[in-house]
Amino acid sequence: MKYICPVCGYKGLDEPAYNNEEKLEGGSYEICICCQFQFAVDDDVELENGEFLTVKDAHNIYRNIWFSFGAPVFIIEYYPTEYQENGKVEREHLEKQFKNIGINLNE
Repeated sequence: MKYICPVCGYKGLDEPAYNNEEKLEGGSYEICICCQFQFAVDDDVELENGEFLTVKDAHNIYRNIWFSFGAPVFIIEYYPTEYQENGKVEREHLEKQFKNIGINLNE
């Protein structure tokens, strides 16, 4: 069984991103081969004032930055080649991936 990355929507994680999916706690430390997000590492963001971003906010910021660079594939050898274009997730497939996490690129 493969699991969905809550950052990019890729259905290819070997285990759930979090032990507690509802509260987004207990990150798996797995790195998504599509967007390069590492759970329990990249979602632990401390602000200058000493407070921490929520995991959901960290996901949103990371996703927006990744998308602004054209959605580059982290490990192109493992990501399906038919969904890649010049080392990036093909737009049509990216729309499908984002739908996996409730995001509509056309809105």
